[in-house]
Amino acid sequence: MQKQITKQVKNTGITKDTIIADILEMHPDKAILLSEIMMEFGIHCVGCGANAFETLEQGVLGHGYSEKDLNRLLVDLNKAANSKAKSKNTNKNTINSSNFSLILTSKAIKKLNQIISDKNKQGSYLRATVLAGGCSGYTYDLEIVEKKANGDIEFDQGGIKVLVDTESAEFLNGTSIDFIDTLNESGFKFQNPNATKSCGCGKSFS
Repeated sequence: MQKQITKQVKNTGITKDTIIADILEMHPDKAILLSEIMMEFGIHCVGCGANAFETLEQGVLGHGYSEKDLNRLLVDLNKAANSKAKSKNTNKNTINSSNFSLILTSKAIKKLNQIISDKNKQGSYLRATVLAGGCSGYTYDLEIVEKKANGDIEFDQGGIKVLVDTESAEFLNGTSIDFIDTLNESGFKFQNPNATKSCGCGKSFS
């Protein structure tokens, strides 16, 4: 039975060897839903730096779960990735390119141009995503990607080509992204008018 489940999973895309961050990159329109599934399962590294190099198997087994648990999670993730379902926490308002707004400050644009240049990623996109996790319930994620997905909202801010999936757009509409570099903190900080509660780090909200 376990071999049958594993075979089913491999045929649908997400496998035990998939890097956790790649799961979200493969399905940007389902990033919130997939991160919710992993968080509810107990894989909290979906919202931290470890997701960039840790495989799903490493995350699951490293948290004390079994191979059987891993296979069950794989089935759930692939079902979600191939379904039309959205996060249970999104609202009913439809956000599109005509009524969506996200602002990058001049400091954020300068830093992003530096990152894109350092990574030799000219012509790439900045993807802004909301994921389940963080100390307040949801967390922000910024990533340089080379491809856009169907349904992405796309716009230009100071020469930075920005992508936002429609589900994340419901959370990010009206948000301003700044870059802070002081003795006490450094990084991108989000000012989100949709947040009812925000963490002091500016990277987590509810």
